[in-house]
Amino acid sequence: MSDQLPETTNGNEATSRARYSDKVLAAIQDLCTTELCKPNLKLNEHINKLFPTEQSLSQLDGIISALEQEVDDLDGELADLVEAFGEAGATGTAALKDAMEEMLKLDKKMTKVRSRTQTSESSVLTMTRDINQLDVAKRNLTSSITTLHHLHILLSGVNSLSSWIGARRYADIAAELPAVLNVLQLFDSYVHVDQVKNLTERVEKLKEELSVQLTTDLRQAFQNGIINQNAADMCKVTAVIGGKLEEDFQRWYVEKQFGEYYVLFSDSEDVAWIDKIDQRYRWYVNKLADFERNGLTKIFPQSWEMGRRMSMEFCNSTKQALERLMTKRRNELDWKLLAHAINHTIMFESLMCKRFPPKDEFIFEKIIWRVFNKFMDIFVSAQSKNLTEFLEGCSNKIRSGEERPVRETSTHAFPLPSSADLFFLLKKVITESSKLCADPDSLLKQLVTIFRQCLRGYAHGCLTAFLPQVITQNSMTTASLLQNLIREETTVRLTPDQRFFACCILATADWCAETTIQLQEKLKQRIPDLDLGQEMEVFYSISNNALGTLVQDAEAACDAALQMMTKINWAGVETVGDESAYISAIRSHLRQTVPLIRDYFSDRRKYFAHFCLKLATQLVNKFLGALFRCKPISVTGAEQLLLDTHALKVFLLNLPSVESSVVTKPPTMYTTSVTKAMTKAEMVLKVVMADATKPEEFVSNYVRMLPESDSSELQKILEMRSMRRSEQQQIISIYRQKVEGIEPSSTMASGMPSAFSAVVSLAADGIGDTSMRRLEKLVKKKL
Repeated sequence: MSDQLPETTNGNEATSRARYSDKVLAAIQDLCTTELCKPNLKLNEHINKLFPTEQSLSQLDGIISALEQEVDDLDGELADLVEAFGEAGATGTAALKDAMEEMLKLDKKMTKVRSRTQTSESSVLTMTRDINQLDVAKRNLTSSITTLHHLHILLSGVNSLSSWIGARRYADIAAELPAVLNVLQLFDSYVHVDQVKNLTERVEKLKEELSVQLTTDLRQAFQNGIINQNAADMCKVTAVIGGKLEEDFQRWYVEKQFGEYYVLFSDSEDVAWIDKIDQRYRWYVNKLADFERNGLTKIFPQSWEMGRRMSMEFCNSTKQALERLMTKRRNELDWKLLAHAINHTIMFESLMCKRFPPKDEFIFEKIIWRVFNKFMDIFVSAQSKNLTEFLEGCSNKIRSGEERPVRETSTHAFPLPSSADLFFLLKKVITESSKLCADPDSLLKQLVTIFRQCLRGYAHGCLTAFLPQVITQNSMTTASLLQNLIREETTVRLTPDQRFFACCILATADWCAETTIQLQEKLKQRIPDLDLGQEMEVFYSISNNALGTLVQDAEAACDAALQMMTKINWAGVETVGDESAYISAIRSHLRQTVPLIRDYFSDRRKYFAHFCLKLATQLVNKFLGALFRCKPISVTGAEQLLLDTHALKVFLLNLPSVESSVVTKPPTMYTTSVTKAMTKAEMVLKVVMADATKPEEFVSNYVRMLPESDSSELQKILEMRSMRRSEQQQIISIYRQKVEGIEPSSTMASGMPSAFSAVVSLAADGIGDTSMRRLEKLVKKKL
């Protein structure tokens, strides 16, 4: 339809002004049977929907009729709803009235029930009051009857005891007296009553009379040996009375049993000394056996523990007697005697602990054993003496050759047998101290000092004292002022057996250090603050000394080759050929020595690695010293020396695996150290070959190639070039000024020290030439 009606919002505005709840909207939605009933209906859209075109207007009458019919239907439904609502209001009013009437009836019934409940409660209270009165009367009556009964028992018991005491009927007294005393305790709150007070005083008098009588009768019975049921009854009565009577009799009986013991084992008797201590224990064991065999345990009450009391008295008196005797005769004690006494004491106490397990104050564990703790210094002194004698025996065996291994006995170095014997002996001492001392930890602290001395004694007296040494003999060549500067040295090397023995000493020291660590860990379980670090360091230092001896012996064989190197006229070398003979000599010697050391240390590879490192380091240092003595050197000679240096470097880098079927890579530390030292030798030779026409450029190159050098080393290198003194001084002055920061001094001030330092430098490098004319010529020229 082209002329559609414009949209209006009046219906929506009216709807927006009326706010309904969700439930109301849902109910309205249910009542809507046509689209016209919907609250959100848009009339314009609905009309346009009914009449989309002009031709559809022809249906207008039919649609109007339908709408009128729908309005009539809605009016009818609305009338029905109004009528139904009126009927529902009348019904609700009638129901509310009925409910109010029922509530009134219920209230009346509740009032009646409440009144009946109050009446019942009053009746119950009345009945309960009467019952309570009857209960109180019953309780009072029962208490009165019980009290009268107790009073009857007390009166009859007191009367009976009065007659039985005179007749000495102890069996009846033992049965009646406990009951009388127990009943009397019930009347403690009635002491203010005269009758009860009189009865209490009467009972106390009977107890006093009975105590006096029992004291006499008991002692007579046991002194005369009349041990029967009557004696047992008297003991029961004594236990009932208790107090001083019981304690006095127990003490008297125990002292009576040990009267013989005090006489037999008095301090003046020979049998009292600890060498016969087993007789003491045997005497008491027999005494205790007789006591139990004769049935005396049944005579005395169980609460007395008479067997335990006798045993405790014996242990205490024996402990005091032993302490008194050992203190008086201390100079007669020795360790064997103490060990004898302690062993028998341990066996006796073990027997007592089995027979009388711990109970109250009767504890027999270590009761006598502890007395020997004061005399454990004798054990310490004895062990110190034994260890000292052991060390002397070890040194004598090594000195005599009995314990000096030779290389034919084994393919590798092994610890000396005496080292194992040493630690076995220490273990034995520790075990004995634990078994024979009541306080083993305290004794062990004293023994630690002895152990330290023993370990140090073995290290110094049996290892260091017999470690082979490489001897250097000095033959003086002049008696002048320079006799301490110029000398020839002859080195006495180790024999093959000495070399093997040095390896065995190293293996022994290393094994002792490791075993000392284990010993320390074991002892720390009992002495937490123990430290044997110094003793371990002693053994490790011996290992290093032995290793140093082997290195010194190995490098000493290279001295002849290095001396040969210094005697070559390097200024006259015209061509560079193969490596020199001295390099071949060094290689030949090391190929013979190093494999043997490697085999000796087959089970201690770390020491072989240290051996190679120290040998290579010291050999390179000697090579450098010999290199500085090779002067003058031509350029060709320097090239030959550089070739020799490289050959030695390659050989030293493979030194750990020389003559070995298995080639292993040497440790990084070893490779780095050898490379650094040999590189310095190569740099020295390159400096010798360098052009020195431009001093400043020469110094710059020198600092670049040898950054860790100094002016004294520079002077040695310049002397190897056979430069003039003035040229040397110029270069040294530039070096000191630019590198060391020292300003140049006058010619006289620098000339004399330089000349003298040249002489000292030559002597310090170990001149091997015995001709004094060269030295005299040099001194005259410089000084």
